[in-house]
Amino acid sequence: MFKKISAYLVGLIFFFPIFFLISSAIKPTKDIFAIPPKIFFFSINLNNFQNVFSQINFFPSIFDSFIIAFGSASWTLVVAIYSSYYLSRNNFKFKNLFIMSVISARMMPLVSISIPLYFVLSKLNLLDTYLGLILVHSCINLPLAVLLMKSFYDDIPKEIDENALIDGASKILILHKLIIPLSLGGLSVTFVLSFIFSLTEFICAVMLSQMEIKTLPVYASLYKTLPSWSTMSVIISFSLIPLFVLLLFIQKYIVRGLTLGSVKE
Repeated sequence: MFKKISAYLVGLIFFFPIFFLISSAIKPTKDIFAIPPKIFFFSINLNNFQNVFSQINFFPSIFDSFIIAFGSASWTLVVAIYSSYYLSRNNFKFKNLFIMSVISARMMPLVSISIPLYFVLSKLNLLDTYLGLILVHSCINLPLAVLLMKSFYDDIPKEIDENALIDGASKILILHKLIIPLSLGGLSVTFVLSFIFSLTEFICAVMLSQMEIKTLPVYASLYKTLPSWSTMSVIISFSLIPLFVLLLFIQKYIVRGLTLGSVKE
């Protein structure tokens, strides 16, 4: 009983920011900043949605965000599939040190790399382009994606690979025909996490674009002033709908135990 109550409390803590965001989208501005805060009992004002859809065209920003998020998540997944399989199935000198360096790369603050990336992309003429942000987000996502996929591959017995090698299959064929179908859960989780990061990333997006391309977080930040707080909440709330739909369709795969027990040693 205690564990169940604790789980509900943790869930409420994580859900509260989403609830506050959605409730701010339907509150009058005076209720958003009311003291004491009006969390549950407030006036409902649907005019915020009407004003946003009639006066603001934020759909190009949604398009930009999803192009970049889908591109970076897809490229991250492709690279992670092969590199993590190699890490999982091969032992080499300083392997643990290499894994630690991968983890360290993911822990690096984005602020520390955004300025160097600006100059690099400027030299390559990739500033304010889809390709530039896709490459940057892919590089940021790769450490976590590789380690996550490696953990899924580790759960699949190596005897599968060994038996297939004895039967004459190549390692590429083993990966494509045996390992990948058994790690659909890992592929889905990796893709979704990479997609969510790219969709919500702000620092690199604001540093490396803004003129031709405005991702949704960058566009929403233009309305961060007090009178426009409800407008920003409406834009962000609306942008969450496609993400929830995506999670709804692949939720059955987002269970790490999909591969656990699917193969018996």
